[in-house]
Amino acid sequence: MKSRVVIAGAITVDEILNKNQLIERPGGSPIYSGLGVATAGGLAGAYITIGEDFRFELPSYLTYVEKVSFSKTMRFTLIIEDHRRKLILRFKNGPLIVEEEKFNKWDGVILNPVCNEIPMSTKFYKIPVAVDIQGFIRNCEEGREISYSKKFELEMNSDISIFHANKEELVQSDISVQRLMDKGFKEILISDDFNGFTLYVKDGQSLKLRPSVKGNNEVGNGDFLLASYFTLRLNGEDPISASKMALKLSDEFSILGLNVLPRLS
Repeated sequence: MKSRVVIAGAITVDEILNKNQLIERPGGSPIYSGLGVATAGGLAGAYITIGEDFRFELPSYLTYVEKVSFSKTMRFTLIIEDHRRKLILRFKNGPLIVEEEKFNKWDGVILNPVCNEIPMSTKFYKIPVAVDIQGFIRNCEEGREISYSKKFELEMNSDISIFHANKEELVQSDISVQRLMDKGFKEILISDDFNGFTLYVKDGQSLKLRPSVKGNNEVGNGDFLLASYFTLRLNGEDPISASKMALKLSDEFSILGLNVLPRLS
């Protein structure tokens, strides 16, 4: 039976400027993490903030959606130049209160805020949980470029508790892999851009995985990786095999982006 995974976080409108071409499209962690869940063989749901001005359709692979509505959708401008990114926050909304009791019917929960909408005090004790650090430590001021200034204080105690960050976020949050283990995270994924990622597990072992390709898609990669790995773990894969399988799926996503699901289904 497919694992049922719900993603908590904001839906956004992303204005992407790449090679002087401006594209406006829906974004946010539920879209990219939901795709990771679906491609890894799970059923994806979403608990989201969204604005009344949102004019796009949400993807069909989000089989269940619960909305907390605001007047405006969270909006960003993303400028990509020579594989470097500049992210500017235009509008912010929130909060999104996430309580473990609300998700008892789900097999796992992904906490993946975009800009501080999920409180740092959120805790999970029973339900498997995956956490992305990004939206917890961002400094989110409308009209300004996104920076990192907040310390990561989230603690978990679930049997399956997985954490994801990239190398820069780990440094900016002033936290170590061992400290994350002390906070209750049993499996940790640290991304290194085009160099792949490293898996750390509770017994002190680590595994470096390198991609076989270098794709052009540069949005949502970390969200997709965390969700696909988490879903594979919930489906019964051990950490090593889940890492290798998630790497293959992420390779496809780095090339095809949101078009990856028809290719892999």
